[in-house]
Parts: sequence; structure tokens; C-alpha cells
Amino acid sequence: MPAKKNPLGATGETVRANVARHRKRLDLSYADLARRLESAGRPIPVLGLSRIEAGDRRVDADDLVALAYVLEVNPHALLVPLIDIRAGEPESVAVTGISDPVPGEHLWQWLDGSRPLFNPSEDARAFTGRTRPPWRRTVDPDGADRDALRRRLEEAQLAILSVQQVMEEVLADGDD
Repeated sequence: MPAKKNPLGATGETVRANVARHRKRLDLSYADLARRLESAGRPIPVLGLSRIEAGDRRVDADDLVALAYVLEVNPHALLVPLIDIRAGEPESVAVTGISDPVPGEHLWQWLDGSRPLFNPSEDARAFTGRTRPPWRRTVDPDGADRDALRRRLEEAQLAILSVQQVMEEVLADGDD
């Protein structure tokens, strides 16, 4: 049999293994998982699921999100190998497209948009501002969102004052 043109890389192998691990964690058969995916609007037949776990079928981005949803995890949990960072030194993991293994915790933070993986000396706030959607950013490195952040702070302060007023009224009514 000829070799595959484009075999699974390290990340594909991780996804394959994590799909199997989470399916077993939930005590789901392939048929159970196929039914969940059908209900979620992303059908993958039983044969397709067994081929995913065997490494004979790739998982595309839509499959990844649907699998994460029906396996009750986030997509990161399928993309990052199972590691135990409590053991001391961070375990390094292989990642498709990156020549050297990276600490698993760094991979998770990069996927989360909270830490650069390419240039560790880059300011994390600048990275976060560039990679997270505007509604998820905590700091905009260019200051463009400062006015929006200021408005949100003012709204929060008004909400706090409103809650304080209600509490004072409730307490005053309780004294009668």
C-alpha cells in the first residue's frame, strides 16, 4: 500500500487521541457519538468516527468544534495533548508546523490568545490585543478601545451605585 500523501501531523494525532479519550470518558459508543453529532447538525457516521480515532480520517475545523461540543469540552481540549504540569518541569509537546516541541502550558496559553508562542519576548498585552476578538480583549495595545473601556467602566460604576442605593433602601425599610 502506498504511503499517504499527507499523513496526520502531531496535532492531528493529538486530536485523534483526545477524541477517543473523551468518547471513552463519557462512555459513548461510536453510535452514541454519531447520534450526538447528528443532533448537533454535523453528522459523522460511525465508520468516519472509527477512522478518525484510527488516524485514517482527518478532522476539519467544523468537525473539531462539533466534536468538542458533543464531547462536552472546549476545542483546546482536543488540540492539546493530555499532560500533567504538576509533575514539575512543563512537559513539551509536538505541534504541527512548529519545529521544536513546546511546553504544553505555553501551547494552551497561545491557543487561548494570552501568550505569544512565536516571539516569547513580545509583550503579552500586544499579542492579546492582536489575536483576541474585541469583546474578549482586556487591553487594546493601540489604545483604540480606551474610550469603549472607559464607557464600560462608567456603566459598571453606575450599576454599582444603583445596587448600593437599592441595598440602602432595603436596609432602611428593615429598620421600620
